[in-house]
Amino acid sequence: MRSFSPRYAIISDIHSNLAAVRVVLDAIAADGVAATFCLGDLVGYGPNPHEVVKEIEGLPLHCIRGNHDRYALDLSSDDIRAATSEAIEFTKRTLTPADVSFLNDLPDSTTFDDRVLLVHGSPRNPDEYIVSGEVAVASYKHFRDHYAGMWLCLFGHTHVPMIIGDGRVVRQIEPNSTVKLKPRMPYLINPGSVGQPRDGNPDAAYGILDLDEYTMTFRRVPYDVEDTHRRILEAGLQRHLGDRLRVGK
Repeated sequence: MRSFSPRYAIISDIHSNLAAVRVVLDAIAADGVAATFCLGDLVGYGPNPHEVVKEIEGLPLHCIRGNHDRYALDLSSDDIRAATSEAIEFTKRTLTPADVSFLNDLPDSTTFDDRVLLVHGSPRNPDEYIVSGEVAVASYKHFRDHYAGMWLCLFGHTHVPMIIGDGRVVRQIEPNSTVKLKPRMPYLINPGSVGQPRDGNPDAAYGILDLDEYTMTFRRVPYDVEDTHRRILEAGLQRHLGDRLRVGK
């Protein structure tokens, strides 16, 4: 008897965007998934870190943390820009002790059913951005060589949907399209960002993975961007953190 149910939601890079995550979670509930894979960066940039953590922690969940979650826990000393630093300080002031405990208990990576790897940046480095073709190929080779028997690596961090495998690096993915995966062939897949898309489409992004059909569906759903923009200003965060949400950059 199998130990897993076939359909799973994949979310990443929520970045304290409450309006976006609520719309996505409503859509996921309608999809009838067994559980949700969350690829990190629950907090950072946005105005509602506490509320977002509360939304996520009650889910049937397999969750890791990203670099912004570690920033909030003082677990990373990366050089960061002024606007990011201000948002981090706001996040620290807003999170409750229970929120901090939840984030602190999350791993930086995890596996599911001995065949799915969850990372934030790449299988080589939790903070690596898989942007260039060169990094994509190197990350794919690392996954194939170091995770024998696993066929899927789910990653986030870039805020852009992507699929790497079958000899291709695919960046242009139509909203709500379904990709048929070849059974047992390794793939790296990024579902895009819930709370701060950067592919020119402001709609919140998430994925639906079907382990029976070997398919990945790249979902997009609109949310109230103006509500999040208003909350960003009310929180005293820099305006451009809201402006970029309007254009998906």
